Amino acid sequence: MKIYGKVYSVDKKQRIISIIINKRLEYFHMSNKVMRDFKAYLYKKPYVFLDVEDEKVRINGIKCYPIKYFIKIIVPRIKRTNVYYDLSMIRRSIRSLMNRIGMKMFLDLEFSLPTSNRRHIPEIIQYGMIIEDENGNIVFEDSSLVKPTRRSSLNKRTLKFLSLDYKNFNNACSYIEFYQLLERLIKEYDVKIIAWGKNDIIALEKSFKINHLMPLDVQNRYMNLMQVMKNYYNYKQEKGLFSTYHDLTNTKDVIQTHDAFQDAFITREVFHLFKQKINEDEN
Repeated sequence: MKIYGKVYSVDKKQRIISIIINKRLEYFHMSNKVMRDFKAYLYKKPYVFLDVEDEKVRINGIKCYPIKYFIKIIVPRIKRTNVYYDLSMIRRSIRSLMNRIGMKMFLDLEFSLPTSNRRHIPEIIQYGMIIEDENGNIVFEDSSLVKPTRRSSLNKRTLKFLSLDYKNFNNACSYIEFYQLLERLIKEYDVKIIAWGKNDIIALEKSFKINHLMPLDVQNRYMNLMQVMKNYYNYKQEKGLFSTYHDLTNTKDVIQTHDAFQDAFITREVFHLFKQKINEDEN
């Protein structure tokens, strides 16, 4: 249900705002995240456009509509209206970003898991990558296990999670081979690196330090597809790659096996399904 009105009061502790609608006060409740994201604007007593649940809930004796997300936040002025938040503008920006990306590398990394309470630095032990041109044609794809610098990284928990054994790493590439491949591909194709979530970029940047190598140009190329979709759809929680794929395809035929190449492939599928959908939304 869509709501529009002027904020009358803000209860930070209970995360409730009241809005004047048709000359009466109505109350609206928001999640912790929504409150954190928008409280600075709400104290300005702006006009807000909201999408809320149809049914009220009782919060500490107050009947409130739960807020799904904010659509727009404005403060009218004599000379011009101050726009503090506009979901439609965010969506236009995301649509523009998705449509102007040229060469793309869909990357997924599997890395070691911690054991016991010792300080753990994750090491890359598998990669999967697919590179496509601006027309969506695949120009390169590869996957391999990677021998970690520390043998302790191949612990039982990690191997069990990935359904692997020590012997699977007999023919694994070295980290320096993976590093040199990534370096060459970045230079040759000038790619945008697209992955699901932020863990891959964190592990990648730590791997340069672990192996005492010059950091590659990855941070400025990195695109967290999960965060992009979260911003577009106003998800309250982070969503998994495969659950997102299942939602977009309305099927649950594909089962996650924690294989880096499969994850890179599904990331590519989600990218194109999402791009197609937001372009259809515009029309």
